[in-house]
Amino acid sequence: MIWFTLALFSSLLTGISLVLAAPAHNYPTFVRLRIEGETNTIFDRIVLTHGHPVTASGVRHPCDGTNNHAHPFPGPTAIAALDDASRIGRFAWDGTWFPRFEDYLVTMIAGVPAVKNESDFWHLILNYRDAPAGGCQLRVRAFDEVLFAYSAANKTLKLSGPREARVGVPITLTVTDGATDAPVAGALVANETSDVNGHVSVAFFRTGSRNLKAERSDAIRSRKHLVKVRPNRWMSLWNWVELINPTLTSKLAGFNAKFLSF
Repeated sequence: MIWFTLALFSSLLTGISLVLAAPAHNYPTFVRLRIEGETNTIFDRIVLTHGHPVTASGVRHPCDGTNNHAHPFPGPTAIAALDDASRIGRFAWDGTWFPRFEDYLVTMIAGVPAVKNESDFWHLILNYRDAPAGGCQLRVRAFDEVLFAYSAANKTLKLSGPREARVGVPITLTVTDGATDAPVAGALVANETSDVNGHVSVAFFRTGSRNLKAERSDAIRSRKHLVKVRPNRWMSLWNWVELINPTLTSKLAGFNAKFLSF
Protein backbone atom coordinates (compact mmCIF):
# COMPACT_ATOMS: atom_id res chain seq x y z
CA MET A 1 0.00 0.00 0.00
CA ILE A 2 2.83 2.37 0.91
CA TRP A 3 4.67 1.61 -2.35
CA PHE A 4 1.47 2.19 -4.32
CA THR A 5 0.95 5.56 -2.61
CA LEU A 6 4.56 6.61 -3.29
CA ALA A 7 4.28 5.54 -6.93
CA LEU A 8 1.03 7.47 -7.33
CA PHE A 9 2.57 10.55 -5.71
CA SER A 10 5.63 10.27 -7.97
CA SER A 11 3.42 10.01 -11.06
CA LEU A 12 1.45 13.06 -9.93
CA LEU A 13 4.65 15.12 -9.49
CA THR A 14 5.84 14.01 -12.94
CA GLY A 15 2.51 15.06 -14.47
CA ILE A 16 2.66 18.48 -12.78
CA SER A 17 6.23 18.98 -14.03
CA LEU A 18 5.19 18.14 -17.59
CA VAL A 19 2.26 20.60 -17.42
CA LEU A 20 4.49 23.37 -16.10
CA ALA A 21 7.08 22.67 -18.76
CA ALA A 22 4.51 22.49 -21.56
CA PRO A 23 4.13 25.47 -23.92
CA ALA A 24 1.38 28.01 -23.40
CA HIS A 25 -1.81 26.99 -25.20
CA ASN A 26 -3.69 29.12 -27.68
CA TYR A 27 -6.54 29.67 -25.25
CA PRO A 28 -9.37 32.12 -26.09
CA THR A 29 -8.46 35.40 -24.39
CA PHE A 30 -10.44 38.55 -23.58
CA VAL A 31 -8.88 41.79 -24.82
CA ARG A 32 -10.25 45.32 -25.11
CA LEU A 33 -10.19 46.24 -28.77
CA ARG A 34 -10.79 49.82 -29.89
CA ILE A 35 -10.81 51.33 -33.37
CA GLU A 36 -10.61 55.12 -33.63
CA GLY A 37 -11.40 56.61 -37.03
CA GLU A 38 -10.52 60.08 -38.16
CA THR A 39 -13.67 61.65 -36.67
CA ASN A 40 -15.39 58.94 -34.64
CA THR A 41 -15.00 55.74 -32.65
CA ILE A 42 -15.73 52.77 -34.91
CA PHE A 43 -15.51 49.99 -32.31
CA ASP A 44 -14.86 49.78 -28.57
CA ARG A 45 -15.65 46.47 -26.90
CA ILE A 46 -14.23 43.48 -25.07
CA VAL A 47 -13.42 40.77 -27.63
CA LEU A 48 -12.80 37.07 -27.07
CA THR A 49 -9.99 36.05 -29.41
CA HIS A 50 -7.32 33.46 -30.12
CA GLY A 51 -4.61 33.07 -32.73
CA HIS A 52 -6.06 31.86 -36.03
CA PRO A 53 -5.60 32.22 -39.81
CA VAL A 54 -7.08 35.40 -41.29
CA THR A 55 -7.96 36.40 -44.84
CA ALA A 56 -7.05 39.78 -46.33
CA SER A 57 -6.77 40.82 -49.98
CA GLY A 58 -8.14 37.39 -50.83
CA VAL A 59 -5.17 35.59 -49.25
CA ARG A 60 -5.34 33.47 -46.10
CA HIS A 61 -2.35 33.24 -43.75
CA PRO A 62 -1.66 32.18 -40.15
CA CYS A 63 -1.89 34.96 -37.56
CA ASP A 64 -0.99 33.39 -34.24
CA GLY A 65 2.30 34.93 -33.11
CA THR A 66 4.47 32.23 -34.70
CA ASN A 67 4.78 34.48 -37.77
CA ASN A 68 8.39 35.32 -38.65
CA HIS A 69 9.42 33.11 -35.68
CA ALA A 70 8.35 35.85 -33.27
CA HIS A 71 7.13 33.23 -30.75
CA PRO A 72 7.70 29.47 -30.58
CA PHE A 73 4.07 28.65 -29.79
CA PRO A 74 0.74 29.97 -31.15
CA GLY A 75 -1.43 32.39 -29.22
CA PRO A 76 -3.80 35.37 -29.58
CA THR A 77 -2.58 38.34 -31.63
CA ALA A 78 -3.64 41.92 -32.37
CA ILE A 79 -4.81 41.28 -35.95
CA ALA A 80 -6.59 38.06 -34.93
CA ALA A 81 -8.49 40.23 -32.41
CA LEU A 82 -9.26 42.76 -35.16
CA ASP A 83 -10.57 39.94 -37.35
CA ASP A 84 -12.83 38.67 -34.55
CA ALA A 85 -14.04 42.22 -33.84
CA SER A 86 -14.96 42.70 -37.51
CA ARG A 87 -17.49 39.89 -37.23
CA ILE A 88 -18.94 41.26 -34.00
CA GLY A 89 -19.10 44.85 -35.27
CA ARG A 90 -20.02 43.86 -38.84
CA PHE A 91 -17.33 45.94 -40.50
CA ALA A 92 -14.72 44.94 -43.08
CA TRP A 93 -10.96 45.22 -42.87
CA ASP A 94 -8.19 44.53 -45.35
CA GLY A 95 -4.42 44.31 -45.42
CA THR A 96 -1.37 43.65 -47.56
CA TRP A 97 0.67 40.52 -46.84
CA PHE A 98 4.45 40.91 -46.64
CA PRO A 99 6.13 37.49 -47.05
CA ARG A 100 9.43 38.77 -45.68
CA PHE A 101 7.83 39.53 -42.31
CA GLU A 102 5.02 36.97 -42.58
CA ASP A 103 2.66 39.74 -41.51
CA TYR A 104 -0.09 42.05 -42.69
CA LEU A 105 -0.06 45.82 -43.04
CA VAL A 106 -3.61 47.00 -42.38
CA THR A 107 -4.80 48.98 -45.41
CA MET A 108 -8.49 49.53 -44.57
CA ILE A 109 -10.89 49.32 -41.64
CA ALA A 110 -14.62 50.01 -41.95
CA GLY A 111 -14.19 51.65 -45.35
CA VAL A 112 -11.39 53.98 -44.21
CA PRO A 113 -8.22 53.47 -46.32
CA ALA A 114 -4.84 53.31 -44.63
CA VAL A 115 -3.25 56.30 -46.36
CA LYS A 116 -5.17 59.43 -47.26
CA ASN A 117 -1.94 61.43 -47.30
CA GLU A 118 1.64 60.87 -46.16
CA SER A 119 0.91 61.46 -42.46
CA ASP A 120 -2.30 59.49 -41.84
CA PHE A 121 -2.35 55.70 -41.60
CA TRP A 122 -3.72 52.90 -39.41
CA HIS A 123 -1.60 53.01 -36.29
CA LEU A 124 -1.35 49.89 -34.05
CA ILE A 125 -0.98 50.65 -30.35
CA LEU A 126 -0.78 48.17 -27.46
CA ASN A 127 -1.46 49.43 -23.94
CA TYR A 128 -0.93 53.05 -25.06
CA ARG A 129 2.46 52.36 -26.65
CA ASP A 130 3.46 51.87 -30.28
CA ALA A 131 3.36 48.21 -31.25
CA PRO A 132 6.91 46.77 -31.37
CA ALA A 133 5.98 44.28 -34.12
CA GLY A 134 3.39 43.58 -36.79
CA GLY A 135 -0.15 42.64 -35.82
CA CYS A 136 0.24 38.90 -36.53
CA GLN A 137 3.53 38.72 -34.63
CA LEU A 138 2.29 40.82 -31.72
CA ARG A 139 0.95 38.57 -28.97
CA VAL A 140 -1.72 39.95 -26.65
CA ARG A 141 -2.56 38.98 -23.09
CA ALA A 142 -5.76 38.96 -21.08
CA PHE A 143 -7.38 42.42 -20.95
CA ASP A 144 -4.66 44.15 -22.93
CA GLU A 145 -5.81 47.35 -24.63
CA VAL A 146 -5.43 46.95 -28.38
CA LEU A 147 -5.96 50.11 -30.42
CA PHE A 148 -6.08 50.67 -34.18
CA ALA A 149 -6.16 54.42 -34.78
CA TYR A 150 -6.34 56.32 -38.07
CA SER A 151 -3.83 58.98 -37.13
CA ALA A 152 -0.17 59.90 -37.20
CA ALA A 153 -0.36 61.34 -33.67
CA ASN A 154 2.19 59.94 -31.24
CA LYS A 155 0.06 60.55 -28.16
CA THR A 156 -3.02 58.65 -26.97
CA LEU A 157 -5.21 60.39 -24.41
CA LYS A 158 -6.44 58.71 -21.25
CA LEU A 159 -9.46 59.97 -19.29
CA SER A 160 -9.92 59.06 -15.63
CA GLY A 161 -11.99 60.18 -12.67
CA PRO A 162 -15.25 59.52 -10.82
CA ARG A 163 -17.72 57.04 -12.28
CA GLU A 164 -20.69 58.60 -10.52
CA ALA A 165 -22.07 62.14 -10.30
CA ARG A 166 -25.10 64.02 -8.95
CA VAL A 167 -27.21 66.31 -11.08
CA GLY A 168 -25.82 69.83 -10.95
CA VAL A 169 -22.72 68.92 -8.91
CA PRO A 170 -19.49 69.24 -10.94
CA ILE A 171 -16.99 66.39 -10.95
CA THR A 172 -13.31 66.68 -11.82
CA LEU A 173 -11.84 64.39 -14.46
CA THR A 174 -8.19 64.10 -15.47
CA VAL A 175 -6.71 63.90 -18.97
CA THR A 176 -3.26 62.34 -19.29
CA ASP A 177 -0.91 60.91 -21.88
CA GLY A 178 -1.69 57.18 -21.72
CA ALA A 179 1.96 56.18 -22.22
CA THR A 180 3.59 58.53 -19.69
CA ASP A 181 0.72 59.57 -17.37
CA ALA A 182 1.79 63.20 -17.93
CA PRO A 183 -1.13 65.68 -17.65
CA VAL A 184 -2.51 67.01 -20.92
CA ALA A 185 -3.83 70.58 -21.19
CA GLY A 186 -6.20 71.83 -23.87
CA ALA A 187 -8.19 68.61 -24.28
CA LEU A 188 -11.96 68.83 -24.71
CA VAL A 189 -14.27 66.78 -22.48
CA ALA A 190 -18.01 67.46 -22.83
CA ASN A 191 -17.19 70.92 -24.28
CA GLU A 192 -14.97 71.76 -21.29
CA THR A 193 -11.20 72.23 -21.60
CA SER A 194 -8.54 70.61 -19.40
CA ASP A 195 -6.11 72.89 -17.55
CA VAL A 196 -2.32 72.62 -17.18
CA ASN A 197 -2.79 69.83 -14.63
CA GLY A 198 -5.02 67.90 -17.01
CA HIS A 199 -8.05 68.60 -14.83
CA VAL A 200 -11.47 69.41 -16.29
CA SER A 201 -14.68 70.15 -14.38
CA VAL A 202 -17.91 68.76 -15.83
CA ALA A 203 -21.52 69.06 -14.60
CA PHE A 204 -24.65 67.24 -15.80
CA PHE A 205 -28.25 68.49 -15.86
CA ARG A 206 -30.08 65.18 -16.34
CA THR A 207 -29.89 61.72 -14.80
CA GLY A 208 -28.67 58.77 -16.83
CA SER A 209 -25.41 57.35 -18.21
CA ARG A 210 -22.89 59.54 -20.01
CA ASN A 211 -20.03 58.24 -22.16
CA LEU A 212 -17.28 60.86 -22.10
CA LYS A 213 -14.15 61.09 -24.23
CA ALA A 214 -11.15 63.41 -24.19
CA GLU A 215 -10.10 64.86 -27.55
CA ARG A 216 -7.31 67.10 -28.81
CA SER A 217 -6.40 67.83 -32.41
CA ASP A 218 -2.84 66.50 -32.13
CA ALA A 219 -3.65 63.35 -30.17
CA ILE A 220 -5.69 60.15 -30.44
CA ARG A 221 -8.96 60.47 -28.51
CA SER A 222 -9.38 58.57 -25.26
CA ARG A 223 -11.48 55.49 -24.70
CA LYS A 224 -14.95 56.15 -23.33
CA HIS A 225 -15.33 56.97 -19.64
CA LEU A 226 -18.78 56.03 -18.34
CA VAL A 227 -20.35 58.28 -15.70
CA LYS A 228 -23.69 57.47 -14.07
CA VAL A 229 -25.58 60.64 -13.14
CA ARG A 230 -27.97 60.25 -10.20
CA PRO A 231 -30.68 62.62 -8.89
CA ASN A 232 -29.82 65.45 -6.53
CA ARG A 233 -32.66 66.12 -4.09
CA TRP A 234 -30.93 69.13 -2.59
CA MET A 235 -30.66 71.07 -5.82
CA SER A 236 -32.14 74.54 -5.29
CA LEU A 237 -33.48 76.93 -7.92
CA TRP A 238 -30.49 79.18 -7.28
CA ASN A 239 -28.12 76.27 -8.03
CA TRP A 240 -29.89 75.59 -11.32
CA VAL A 241 -29.65 79.22 -12.39
CA GLU A 242 -25.99 79.33 -11.34
CA LEU A 243 -25.18 76.31 -13.48
CA ILE A 244 -27.13 77.48 -16.52
CA ASN A 245 -26.10 81.15 -16.39
CA PRO A 246 -23.26 82.01 -13.99
CA THR A 247 -23.21 85.63 -15.22
CA LEU A 248 -26.84 86.11 -14.23
CA THR A 249 -26.28 84.75 -10.72
CA SER A 250 -23.29 87.05 -10.17
CA LYS A 251 -25.42 90.02 -11.19
CA LEU A 252 -28.22 88.92 -8.89
CA ALA A 253 -25.76 88.46 -6.04
CA GLY A 254 -24.42 91.98 -6.59
CA PHE A 255 -27.94 93.42 -6.67
CA ASN A 256 -28.81 91.53 -3.48
CA ALA A 257 -25.72 92.90 -1.72
CA LYS A 258 -26.63 96.50 -2.70
CA PHE A 259 -30.22 95.97 -1.59
CA LEU A 260 -29.15 94.66 1.83
CA SER A 261 -26.73 97.57 2.32
CA PHE A 262 -29.60 100.08 2.53
